[in-house]
This record gives sequence, structure tokens and C-alpha cells, in this order.
Amino acid sequence: MDQAGAIYLVRFWIDPDAVETVLDWLDRGHIADVIDEPGFLWARRVRLANEDAADNGWPGFAMIYAVDSVESLESYFDSDAAQRFAAERAAKGLDTVIRMERDWGRVEFAAESDLAEV
Repeated sequence: MDQAGAIYLVRFWIDPDAVETVLDWLDRGHIADVIDEPGFLWARRVRLANEDAADNGWPGFAMIYAVDSVESLESYFDSDAAQRFAAERAAKGLDTVIRMERDWGRVEFAAESDLAEV
């Protein structure tokens, strides 16, 4: 597996009436579009075990993106692509049915099992 120099974590909660629409948008294009950006290595979508943690009962998810470096990630944040993705999300009305929290950082330690396949 390519070594990630940075991780970009997007935790998000979706209005229960829009889960299928949002996940379809993510899985049928958006995730692939993001990992096609320079420096992105892979992505994983996770359904959070504590999905009831949202105050409003919305189910929770997380996107975990591996990126080759913090510098590549910062370039992405400043890119036309990031602006285009935000505009696409707004045009589809998804900003009203998703609450997001973003975080990222440099990978300081990594360990992998010889038996693990990702």
C-alpha cells in the first residue's frame, strides 16, 4: 500500500430522508473524483458505530482519505476542484441535508499487519 503522509477525515451526518441520495452521490462519482486529485491515494467510507451521537438523530459516517503529503492536501483545499465539489454539493441541495466536520493532519506513525489486506 502506498504510504500516506497525511490523512483527511470528514465526519458527516445525513438527514435520514436523504441518506440514499447522499451515499449514491458519494459512491457513484464524488469519491472517485476526489481520489483522482493529485496526491490522493485511497478513500474509505465508514458508517459510525455511534450514529445516534448526532443531536438530531441523523446517522453518522466518516470519509477517510489517505494523501501523500499535507502539502498535496493543502493544494487540494486551494484548488478549483475543491471549489467545484462544494458548488456541486450546494447545487444538488446536499448542504441542507448534511452536517460535516473536517480534520486533517500529518501521519506521524504507521503500522501494518503482515496478514492484513486493505
